[in-house]
Amino acid sequence: MPNIVEHALPAGQSPIPKCLSTAANRQTPALTVDFSASNPKAARVIKSTQKRKENDDRANAARDAEIEALKKQVLTLKKKHEKTKSELRERDVNRAPPESEEEDDEPVDMSGFSSSFVSRGVVSRRPPKAAPKRLRSGKAGETPIATPMPRVALTSFEDDLNDVHDQAPSDGAASDGAEGPDLGAGVDTPSSNPRLHAQQKRARSSSPDPKRSKKKKKVEDPLPQAEFVAGHAPGGSRTNLKDYTEPARKLLKRAMHTFEVRVWSRSGYPPAEVQVEWVKQIWVEVCEAAGERMELTKRMSSMIRKYGPHGRSSLKDGVRPLVGPMYRFKVGDSPKTIQKNLKIHKQLLDESGFHYEDPKERTGYAKNKIIIESIRTLWFKNKSSRGVLNFESFSPISLVTLALIFTVIEFCIEEYSTGRFQQGIFDELLNKDCYETHLKDLTEWAALKPTVTTALLQRMHNTCRASTGAALVKTTGRMTDAARAKALAELEAMDIDGDGGDGNNDSDDE
Repeated sequence: MPNIVEHALPAGQSPIPKCLSTAANRQTPALTVDFSASNPKAARVIKSTQKRKENDDRANAARDAEIEALKKQVLTLKKKHEKTKSELRERDVNRAPPESEEEDDEPVDMSGFSSSFVSRGVVSRRPPKAAPKRLRSGKAGETPIATPMPRVALTSFEDDLNDVHDQAPSDGAASDGAEGPDLGAGVDTPSSNPRLHAQQKRARSSSPDPKRSKKKKKVEDPLPQAEFVAGHAPGGSRTNLKDYTEPARKLLKRAMHTFEVRVWSRSGYPPAEVQVEWVKQIWVEVCEAAGERMELTKRMSSMIRKYGPHGRSSLKDGVRPLVGPMYRFKVGDSPKTIQKNLKIHKQLLDESGFHYEDPKERTGYAKNKIIIESIRTLWFKNKSSRGVLNFESFSPISLVTLALIFTVIEFCIEEYSTGRFQQGIFDELLNKDCYETHLKDLTEWAALKPTVTTALLQRMHNTCRASTGAALVKTTGRMTDAARAKALAELEAMDIDGDGGDGNNDSDDE
């Protein structure tokens, strides 16, 4: 039997084999390629992504559960709150005391009121309130229902108050015992009527009170500021005297020198708060002495305070040339010279022997020649030196000044510590400890016999000042020898235990 498919095909076209047509009608399954075996890195990425997704799902589920728990807690708290609120409301209603139902039927005496006030009649009192009925308690959260109370309108008597005040008794009548009319419970008073009270308060506030009037404080003119040569402050934090114009430059220079003298004579290393106080005091003194008025700025204060380290460091420049010749240090590089210098160095610094008159025997405390020479070189070169101009700070020589001299001498001796002279840098921190040690030793020395040590310190000043040719400053009185002898005789003749020595015992009554 011929194939039907073959007859249905057009002429010239070969029929499709049956096996091929059946295979074409079947669906080809999707191909899945596993890259994990060929690409381990891709497998790790896929695995980590899946794990992260699982963690996120677990976290979201835990968060949702926590939110639901919080919602339940909030709902429970709301219910408790409403229940407590209802219980408190019911308790307050039960505790409310019943109001009195009695009425005061006594007639009111209206003789003290004006005719216009009497014409209005007696103000009806508010009807008695019935005892509040017990509130009907409803469900939790509902507002209890109460019986409404009747309201009585209040009548204003502002117009009649003026008549009442006009008929009020005078001060004299009140002093005789007459009492004013009792306005009763229905009349407004300044304390019960806010409107009337506000009017009286405004009237009182409008009247001037002489006690409250304050005198205007006298405003002083602002202090003039220092001017700069360039017309503005220089850039940076470093400022020099040449940057200022006169008179600021002159005032600053005097203030710096005065601050330096205080460091030399009062405190070698003053604390920061003391320095600030010094600067303020010095600036006032300098301005008053010059007859100028000028504002002290932070920049200027910093410039003045910097003269503290400058004053301490400048001492070594005057003492260094004296140390070598005074203590017989040799200059040279030979082994013999080095050995001799090391021996002198050790002898001078052993127990601070350098300031003794005899360093070897340790006798003559603070009497070595280099001390007087250092003081003379630093502050008493001539009549215009600092020690002469500021005699009140150097007469007598203070223990602070001696401690600074000892510190600088020891520093200069240390420059020979290797047997050769090697110029060093004056370190503030290291030399501060040395200064405090010398100051403590000098304080103990001065306390041994204050009268003698004070005389020695005064003699140091007098010797150094005399070398400049300047006369010694002495405070002299106006009492002559004759006046002194006469006053002494009068004092000896007085009898302080008796009648005063004049022999006159007559009283003024006789």
